Amino acid sequence: MDYTQLKQMLSQHEREHPETHLIACITFASFGPNAKKDYPWRSRTYVISSDNKAFQPDKGGYSIYGRCLDGTDPFLRLDVLMKEEHGGKDGWIVEDCGIAGYLLIECSDCNISAPKLFYTYHGALDYMLSRLAETGELDAGQLKARFTATKEVYEEEHYRASQDSAWLTDSSEDWHWKLQSVCIYGPMKIVIPETEDTSCPV
Repeated sequence: MDYTQLKQMLSQHEREHPETHLIACITFASFGPNAKKDYPWRSRTYVISSDNKAFQPDKGGYSIYGRCLDGTDPFLRLDVLMKEEHGGKDGWIVEDCGIAGYLLIECSDCNISAPKLFYTYHGALDYMLSRLAETGELDAGQLKARFTATKEVYEEEHYRASQDSAWLTDSSEDWHWKLQSVCIYGPMKIVIPETEDTSCPV
């Protein structure tokens, strides 16, 4: 995904869903013509949020802050450094961009459902808890309230939900849910961190 596409996606999200924010990454090919050193991928990749003034409508200023994956720059203003923003002809050059997402994987003894893709962790978690409640005929409101208070719900030998998974056992079959973080670089390139941890920051 190029930077123009990323910026459009983040800006559209902030216009339509300002109550939630997307997480994205920008990998730079170069830190400008004066940078003589070759840097590894983690040192060239910065994580940003759509919760930046550059992507939000009706803001009094314009800025993009991000953190480097290698930990060297925990809070760096990027818009003044990037060639595609205000960094000028000698600015940092973008190599690739991606959006963080979450796959919800659902299966039972006799069924594997198509994974559902979410762009926020809380959206994926809420849907997982809804599916647990629906499948187990539980009160969704009470289940979610308990989870919010304790970050886990559990009933011995019946069901459990944690921050990234859930299971349910009933008289006929066992159900399992798993939240899997991914990085979306395009419609044909969705990377799972466990298999390609050098190309995904989530």
